[in-house]
Amino acid sequence: MWKPIAIITAIVAVVMAGIIFWLARDPGQVNADRASAAIEQPADTETTTEAGANAPASSNGATAAGDAANAQAATAPKGFCERDFEQVEAREADVADLQAAGGLVHIFEREARLEDPYGCADFYLAHGLDVDAVDERDDTEPLTGLFYAIQRNDSKMLRFMIAHDADLEKRAGPKDTRAMGYAYYLALKDQRIDRNAVIGILDAELTRQASRKNDAAETADAQPASG
Repeated sequence: MWKPIAIITAIVAVVMAGIIFWLARDPGQVNADRASAAIEQPADTETTTEAGANAPASSNGATAAGDAANAQAATAPKGFCERDFEQVEAREADVADLQAAGGLVHIFEREARLEDPYGCADFYLAHGLDVDAVDERDDTEPLTGLFYAIQRNDSKMLRFMIAHDADLEKRAGPKDTRAMGYAYYLALKDQRIDRNAVIGILDAELTRQASRKNDAAETADAQPASG
């Protein structure tokens, strides 16, 4: 009976000795790991120091680039709609350059970036800009402000052009058509876009102008011949 007990006791003793041995070595191993990390730390610190030393140069480079960009922006001429409109004579002198740059098309191409594109366009129209002038830039289609509004399918812009007496009979655009013809051309070209509002505005204005011409003709006929 004593042999099994002796064997079990021996096994337990061996296990306990192993546990005690492991526990005795663990703190030393932890300390060794800590020592190894401490030895490696100066290299990381040196790298960090070098990075920190290089940081001011990069920062200075970015600052210099920013200063150069700001200086360039300060010397660059302002856009036509960002200039001082109280200097009327100077702005009138800008009309020819604006017309060469695309006129009304140039202004409304930048509509989203401008504070008041309609006010800007109204000012230049009042000081000599031609509402019916065609954009003659090489990289654009030959559109007037009216045709550009039709292309944009923009009812507000179209009404603005009509209110400033844009000629609905003038031919322009890539197909050299009148305004209504251009609207129908775009509607057929891409039937996914609903252009009924723009076409309706054009139709109403053409009807109004035709009626006014008829009334003027009837008035002239009704007047007695002189002499």
